Amino acid sequence: MTYSGNISKNILWGIILISVFILPNLSWMFRFSITLAWLVVTLHQVQLTITSEQLEYKIKLFKFTIYRRILTPEKINKIKFCRIGWSMKNAVVKVRGGFNFSVAYFNSEQLKAELEEFALAKNVEIQKTKDYLLLEKYYSNN
Repeated sequence: MTYSGNISKNILWGIILISVFILPNLSWMFRFSITLAWLVVTLHQVQLTITSEQLEYKIKLFKFTIYRRILTPEKINKIKFCRIGWSMKNAVVKVRGGFNFSVAYFNSEQLKAELEEFALAKNVEIQKTKDYLLLEKYYSNN
């Protein structure tokens, strides 16, 4: 199944406000690069496809794929389930020889369950923090 998400842009808005109000004496080239970075970050989309044999992680800008990684179980070191903030569950896929990625910005409980099923089926190590186990227990009772 394919899941889509967008990264939170709160940090980006903070950088833009700092660059506009606090650093007004910067050259036009630096301002242009900040604007270009803002466009790239705000207009991109992240996709994760889970099949029975592999995970496919893509970062797209408009319709163009700018980063694509196909992960077989041999390339995955472990999947770490943890908590973000007070009540948000997260999973981080730890990759051998590459960038780790988080699935927090997908906002899907089904995705986390499917990742866990994938890890169990393919004998990938699963690590769950105490905080995550507390959230699982709390949400299973409600």
